[in-house]
Amino acid sequence: MVHTFHIPVMGLGFTMDSPIKVAKYGIDSVISIADDVLIEQTREAYCKNLKIPFEAITRKMEDFHANRITTYLT
Repeated sequence: MVHTFHIPVMGLGFTMDSPIKVAKYGIDSVISIADDVLIEQTREAYCKNLKIPFEAITRKMEDFHANRITTYLT
């Protein structure tokens, strides 16, 4: 039997990294992309934890909101 799962947005602090944690199980999830500052902070924490080079995307950069979200998701 095939099951489909979806985890809804419950709030930024609760589901920010749910898609990362559940994707390996084939479970879909979504995140709220309204708070790009929190997204950037979460990306920085993951980079430090995984020893991946981190380069901040600042408000001075063109289209910083979209770039922060895109970079977090990739």
